[in-house]
Amino acid sequence: MKFRRTLSAFAVAVAAAGVPLLGAPTAGAATTATWDNQLHTNDGDPGGRVRFRAAGDVVELCDIEADGWKVNLEVSGYHYYDEFSVGGNGNCVTHSASNGHDMTEGAGYSVKIYLSKSGHPYEYEDSAVFWA
Repeated sequence: MKFRRTLSAFAVAVAAAGVPLLGAPTAGAATTATWDNQLHTNDGDPGGRVRFRAAGDVVELCDIEADGWKVNLEVSGYHYYDEFSVGGNGNCVTHSASNGHDMTEGAGYSVKIYLSKSGHPYEYEDSAVFWA
């Protein structure tokens, strides 16, 4: 009988310790939830993605498809212009306030993402306004 109570108490303690771990978000889930806006190229199976986080003015451009196309981005707004690109599936480039790309808080910025390939400079374009 004493063995049963000790075993039951041990099982309850293990379960109680495990519950917070099961409910805790993973590191990947925490980072994906931090983006304020995102936009994809306008092709059927998007080849590019831009994500934006106002805190720190972080703009991340990624090539998300092995299709031979390069992903390009233009950001313009209140006395601000930035243009960059990335190619190769899984590759990303990040611009932020910490590396010289500071945006004015509360201002809207026009964001244009598109794909390019030799002979096709502006394909599958999409655009939006992101607010810093």
